Amino acid sequence: MGEIINPVRDSSSILFDLVLKNLDSHLSFFGIQCGCGRRTGIYTSKTKVNPERTFFRCPTFQNDHLYKWVDEAVYEEVQDALPKVECFASDVMKIKMKIESMKTVEEDLKEDVRKASNELKKLNVIMKVGFSVVCLGVVICLVLIMFDKADGLSMNSY
Repeated sequence: MGEIINPVRDSSSILFDLVLKNLDSHLSFFGIQCGCGRRTGIYTSKTKVNPERTFFRCPTFQNDHLYKWVDEAVYEEVQDALPKVECFASDVMKIKMKIESMKTVEEDLKEDVRKASNELKKLNVIMKVGFSVVCLGVVICLVLIMFDKADGLSMNSY
């Protein structure tokens, strides 16, 4: 297999170091734990076949314990997450469709409110005109009654 050491990088791969350190501190996200229950470490291969390739390995150096390349482990995690992401995307699409439907209903309701408001304004004008006509009729009747009494005439004489 070759020499295995903890990851040590040159200055050109500082970002990769930071990613690995962050990955190492969040291994539970990837579920990288050996079957024996021990948390795996991140190491770098120094072999000619896989130079500088990073892998997870159980601290117990036995063949039946976990050994997995980082890129494969991440790929597997992404593959496992894809159905969930697709489900979320489907849910988001359904929610977007419901929102659009609700927007249509909202616009319809706004139009109904606008129409009802206009109708209410018309009825208010009609009511004011009707009230004015009734008031004018009452005033005319009162004036006629007053003139009738003033002249001593009776309404029956008309």
